[in-house]
Amino acid sequence: MADGKTNVVFWKDQGPDDIIYKSEYDDLRTVTSVTVPEHAVALFIRDGQLMGTLEPGRHVVTSANIPWLTALFNKALGYKETPFKVWIIFISLKIFNGKWGIRSMIKAAQEYQVPITLMANGDYQFRVSDTAVFYTQVLGGMSNYSTGDVNAFMKSFINEQITQQLTQQYYMDVMTNLEKASTSTKILIDPYFQQRGIELLSLKISEAATTDEEKTKVFEYLQFSSKNGESFKKYEVMDRMADAVGNSQGGAAVGTGMLLFPQMYQQMQQQPVNGVQGSGASQAQAQRVMCPYCGGLNDYPYKFCSSCGKPSPMTQQQTAAPTAAPAAAAPTGTAPAGTFKICPYCGQDLSGLRKTPKFCPYCSEQLS
Repeated sequence: MADGKTNVVFWKDQGPDDIIYKSEYDDLRTVTSVTVPEHAVALFIRDGQLMGTLEPGRHVVTSANIPWLTALFNKALGYKETPFKVWIIFISLKIFNGKWGIRSMIKAAQEYQVPITLMANGDYQFRVSDTAVFYTQVLGGMSNYSTGDVNAFMKSFINEQITQQLTQQYYMDVMTNLEKASTSTKILIDPYFQQRGIELLSLKISEAATTDEEKTKVFEYLQFSSKNGESFKKYEVMDRMADAVGNSQGGAAVGTGMLLFPQMYQQMQQQPVNGVQGSGASQAQAQRVMCPYCGGLNDYPYKFCSSCGKPSPMTQQQTAAPTAAPAAAAPTGTAPAGTFKICPYCGQDLSGLRKTPKFCPYCSEQLS
């Protein structure tokens, strides 16, 4: 409260971002002139009650602060100030911009309901739509009336409301469609602002993210997901097994890991689920391994890839010289095209193969 009296009240030193302004005088003269700017309204508060709203323009208001009556109260009852308090509170009706930011927990996806960290931020626009409700519901609980107090309230309130609404959604739904998440969140929290005399004009989610570790987990889940998450669990076990093989002592372990990695995954896929074994065709497929050079499948074990002709990593890791193939006269020129039961170069039996490979798996000579 400032000392002294005045009979002229206006919005003093108004800034472009000021939302409210409370007159520094509460001891007004009996007849006082109040000037309200075009973009604002003024609330006339007397004896703690909201007496009315002053629209833009110049107004003459009267108070109960009659000088001789105030002096009588001061002498008879010992008042050191006037008992007739009057406040003029200006409220801007302009559109204001604000920023918000939250950090909370949110479920990852509808099929993967594991809570992960949510870090989100954005912008919003608002304006005071009902000054009487705004005064009773927002300003009425404040000890001071300043723009800083209102901004602090807005930041805390909108962060609370956005957190409550976003954490009921799924991280993947929010992240993949920020515009839809922004619209739905605004619609859900708008009634809470209207209850406080504030109109939420827009709400934008600029960014929704999580930690790098949790982002990797969600990505792996999306790549290897199944209805019950079995594929994702098997992949994690397989990944740890491959790391253990690759980190074992000796350089041979790296090549072995490359050779066994597909086989481990295939064997894990053939594990009985709910007591049901895989089909015969799936069990046979588990005995085939992938070539680390071209990706072609070969019967395990093999010496040379039937697709590219390169030797298997296991063959390269053998320190002893490979056992010579059975002697056979290598024909001169190119072998005739067709179906071979016996390799024309090394004499090995090929009748057990489903079809003639492009390269002999024993001597790596081209067959077709």
